[in-house]
Amino acid sequence: MKKRGDSEDENMSNSQLPPHGRNWEKVKAEMEAAQKDDSPWYNKRMFIGGSYFGGEDVVEVANEAYQMYINYNALYGTKIFPSLVGYESDIVGALLEMMDAPMGASGSITTGGTESLIMAVKTAYAWARDYRPEAIAPEIVVPHAAHPAFDKTAHLMGIRAVRMTQSPDFRADIEAMERAINDNTVMLAASAPSYPFGVTDSISEIAALVEKHGLWLHVDACHGGFIFPFARKLGYSIPDYDFAVPGVTSISVDVHKLGYANKGVSALLLRDANLETYQRYTFEDWPSGTYSTQNLMGSRSGGGLASAWAVLNYLGEEGYLERVSKILDTREQFLDGIRGIDGLEIWGEPEAYLITFGSDAFDIFAVDEGMTERGWLSSRLLDPPAIHLFLDMSHAAIVDDYLRDLAEVVSAAKSGKIQSSEKGASYSR
Repeated sequence: MKKRGDSEDENMSNSQLPPHGRNWEKVKAEMEAAQKDDSPWYNKRMFIGGSYFGGEDVVEVANEAYQMYINYNALYGTKIFPSLVGYESDIVGALLEMMDAPMGASGSITTGGTESLIMAVKTAYAWARDYRPEAIAPEIVVPHAAHPAFDKTAHLMGIRAVRMTQSPDFRADIEAMERAINDNTVMLAASAPSYPFGVTDSISEIAALVEKHGLWLHVDACHGGFIFPFARKLGYSIPDYDFAVPGVTSISVDVHKLGYANKGVSALLLRDANLETYQRYTFEDWPSGTYSTQNLMGSRSGGGLASAWAVLNYLGEEGYLERVSKILDTREQFLDGIRGIDGLEIWGEPEAYLITFGSDAFDIFAVDEGMTERGWLSSRLLDPPAIHLFLDMSHAAIVDDYLRDLAEVVSAAKSGKIQSSEKGASYSR
């Protein structure tokens, strides 16, 4: 009787370590065969987050730089890889300037937006021991549309995340957030913009609450960080969201989104470098001496840092302005076209590259399934039911095709020719 993992070829197994090594060409061929079922990593007909395409030339720069440092361990940068230390310093410096940080601000590189949010909460929690000693059972107050990583962090740390239940005008419920503040509150969160709606919370109003009650304010600008600074320079009206707002204590920015670095590069920025002492973890009670890190991860490839530094220098301000202009022009074409289809509504007023639309007149999930059948891949929202589009540069070429198909599919949904078979939605696996 064969056991789980047995194979006709004793060298081939997908569920256990093979007893003997295999020829790389055979292994590679098997991987290439498996890869054929995958979607391409970016696609003009795909609106699901994760691609962030900035041009074939940018991809080439990011990949080449990553390969140069793929085997470097960034954990040991200060000891043996000074170039990585320099790259991080340059990247953080550029981000602080983009976020209008004051003199004396600081920051560090993380492996992604989730880690940045984890460290923001951890830092605020440690800070509160000195500045909010009355917080016996610490809580963070989170808008309804804020990223789930806030709740994930609270779960990991054994503290309470108080998430609001509504998003008036698709923004944070300021009145409800103020009502939620009590002696245990240590942090308020805000999004610039939120992932579900692409709309920025009223950061100034939330900052006023922070200053009134002596709290920490973290702004999640992982989606807006590489759009808003350049959009302002292009003449777009962008809400206040960065360190120019008094009361903003920390900001997270993802460089691997529309900064176009390879995956694994985000940043946590602090208004005051002295706050870094609350972020850092240090341990000495073991044989190898001082262990001290700013962030959650230990060993990590230096490739991400290298790719971020390379792309920032390759594009410069001019390159980012060009790409942001193209994305926002494309966004306006989508918004105009969607609004022109009877029965469709844009939820909120998108300020970056995320668009959410639905309908009070017919089943929007039927529309989503109809568009999927035509080869258009997008995400869904449940509250309210909606189709979620994630734009990058590649979508500029297909606006008319998408809108034409959308109008036809909406007509079919209205007439009952197509109906949804599945009502769920998911952000990740």
